[in-house]
Amino acid sequence: MADRGGVVLPIALAVILAGVVGGLSLHAAAPGGEPLRTAPDGRRLTLTFSDDFDSLQRVRSNDPGGPGTWRTTFGDGSNKSFGSRTLSNNRELQLYVDPELADRQGRPMGLDPFAVHDGTLDLIARRAAPGVQPDVGGFAYTSGMISSQPGFAQLYGYFEARVKLPAGKGLWPAVWMLPADLSWPPEIDIMESIGDPRTAYMTIHSAAAKTFGVEVHPTSDGFHTYAVEWDPQQVVFYLDGVETQRAPTPADMHKPMFIVANLAVGGVWAGPPDQSTALPASFSIDYIRGYRFAP
Repeated sequence: MADRGGVVLPIALAVILAGVVGGLSLHAAAPGGEPLRTAPDGRRLTLTFSDDFDSLQRVRSNDPGGPGTWRTTFGDGSNKSFGSRTLSNNRELQLYVDPELADRQGRPMGLDPFAVHDGTLDLIARRAAPGVQPDVGGFAYTSGMISSQPGFAQLYGYFEARVKLPAGKGLWPAVWMLPADLSWPPEIDIMESIGDPRTAYMTIHSAAAKTFGVEVHPTSDGFHTYAVEWDPQQVVFYLDGVETQRAPTPADMHKPMFIVANLAVGGVWAGPPDQSTALPASFSIDYIRGYRFAP
């Protein structure tokens, strides 16, 4: 998903494997969505990061050093340009907005792509009204993203997100991880989907090892839990507690990483929306959690 240092995301280079591979995990999700006590391989876990989205604790874009859990732009908050609100090398068609984003006269436009209800956060993609487009850089769509940088980053652990994917051509939801030092690669894509909620992709990107991905088929269009287990030896992906694929940890994937969730529109992989794409569209997140492996 990432665009770092002018490098285009090499989605086309991913090895896409049809179907769920691997066997059943030793431990599925905890009953009632409670935090896990053990990883699928039996290792004990210590919860280090959790948001159940009873509210959205945003770092306000006009106060990048202020309190909050989630930043709504890429980077450390110092870049105020539209370049921190889209991945241009992916040729995305949306601008990531928030209520503080100002128009050309410096007045907040109140564009809000976030909705919290019943313990769920929705990231909402919309068509930008013609009168708004000049103030959002000419982008045809607006949407939302959240990033845990710089408040939370971690070296190794178990990371999971329970989400419901939107349907529609050109919609590109993702939950992924990037290095805290803002380098790229490496990258861990816990989940990506392009238009079909029945199919998602779990991928690693590395300059030191072959990129790999897995195509998975959830059993329904509802909520599912996507997870990655990452340690010095291996990276293992899970869907609803079932292992989908594993690989040795690449040599460049030994640095703390933070979490991003976003709903892109368009792009080189997803393609543009068409007349069949129903907007507004929502990417729903029940929770995002991170754990360390306990001693």
